[in-house]
Amino acid sequence: MGIYSRDYYRESTPEPWSFSGASAVKYIIIANVVVFLIQILVVRQPSLSEQEEAASRMADQDQPLTERQMRDLRRSMFPEPIVQEWLELDTNKVVGGQVWRLLTHAFCHDRHGIFHILFNMLFLFWFGRTLEMMYGSREFLLFYLAAAVFAALAFVGLDLYTGSSIPAVGASGAVMAVLMLYTMHFPRETIYVCWFIPLEMRWLMALYLIYDLHPVLLALAGDPMHTGIAHAAHLGGLAFGFLYARYQWRLERVGEWLPFAGWCVNTRRARPAPRRRFEPDPDTERVDQVLEKISVSGQDSLTAEERAILQAASERLKSRARGR
Repeated sequence: MGIYSRDYYRESTPEPWSFSGASAVKYIIIANVVVFLIQILVVRQPSLSEQEEAASRMADQDQPLTERQMRDLRRSMFPEPIVQEWLELDTNKVVGGQVWRLLTHAFCHDRHGIFHILFNMLFLFWFGRTLEMMYGSREFLLFYLAAAVFAALAFVGLDLYTGSSIPAVGASGAVMAVLMLYTMHFPRETIYVCWFIPLEMRWLMALYLIYDLHPVLLALAGDPMHTGIAHAAHLGGLAFGFLYARYQWRLERVGEWLPFAGWCVNTRRARPAPRRRFEPDPDTERVDQVLEKISVSGQDSLTAEERAILQAASERLKSRARGR
């Protein structure tokens, strides 16, 4: 099978640690970092009356506090980030009409730890760049935002079923969708867990699925695990990534009316795979070998010569597309 018959091929693979051709990934990461800094620096100090009321409630409490009550007490006693109060995913407030939280929660993270935002953004950087070059910047942006909303709906649905209603923040649901979509294209690509344990992407996704499904099933059975992790949102992201790839959804046309969709320069515009047959390419066999190497060993394993082969094939593809 030649390169031109691969419906997911759009451009050559990105250079390691480069944002070249990945404007959407870059701006998503910048937005998350900016919000994270605002969460740290702009906080609301609880008033003296709030602290006194919290102390009184704790003294009068003769029953174990729920997780929601504990959180409300902390907010009455310690500084809280103002932006998080408006952006976090709170089921009660979403049901009350604040539907923007279905999206904005994906740009907030736990300000008390660096690893939450660090690993989310690293995964987005490592896997999102390739997907953006395959689908185009605008399509990838819409995919990411839609995945965040889909993941939030899964979280809200479980909250309503269990009555938990504990607010959540984080891009993990959307990032899980990115990982699943990448896995659907490159299931046998090997990554190194903890930098030395080789694991194919398909098995990594299987482990994530088991890890997140277990506590959700317990919650559905009335025995929730208070892990502090939005497992339902993770599952929602995985499901969205799978469905998007399985049914070849495209969101670009649907999202043309969105006011922000135009800022993302679609330097590598996502188009449906060409249905016409191209003339046989002299380098087709070599290109297939390079793509197979990416599937097995990842894009970072390519040599300079192999990257040049992909780039040349990409240029031929674009010139033929322009000549249609």
